[in-house]
Amino acid sequence: MSRALRTDPIRVGWVDTALWPGRLGLTFAPGKKGESLLQPGVTHNRSVPDDMRELARQGASVLAPLLEEFEFETLGMDRYHEHAGENGLKVVACSIVDGRVPADRERFAEFLDELMDALLDGQGVVLHCRGGLGRAGLSAACLLVQAGMDPERAMALVRRARPGAIENDRQEDFVRAFAAR
Repeated sequence: MSRALRTDPIRVGWVDTALWPGRLGLTFAPGKKGESLLQPGVTHNRSVPDDMRELARQGASVLAPLLEEFEFETLGMDRYHEHAGENGLKVVACSIVDGRVPADRERFAEFLDELMDALLDGQGVVLHCRGGLGRAGLSAACLLVQAGMDPERAMALVRRARPGAIENDRQEDFVRAFAAR
């Protein structure tokens, strides 16, 4: 089986909403390296500095990783925070286990509040996890719910921006429970 090398410019799936003056987007891990979990036969060999420059060029000012600390190393994302800062990107992080939902709901709520403040200030907020689908999709949908949107509509809007987002029933149920809190 031949392997494709994925190095094309990083793309952000921007969520189409007028809930706030800022922009909300989702993408995969900037600078990630290794085998793709979503695309068999594809190997990523991305550049952290190039991806950070491109994210800033596309209007991101806040980068919100949902990775666990070890994933930065596993994915080969060397000097992530340094390169983000060099490109004027503020990093606001919240660790969530891959495929799961936030374990610390209070910390997650604080994280969303910080992102909401940035969106209300007109900033571009880009969420990412490894593939930009599960953890990032869940978080984006929760931001929409926090702004007053129905959870089903929020999940549909996130999936329109990033097809495949919110990967499992547990994550969907979390968004619905978040709306009911």
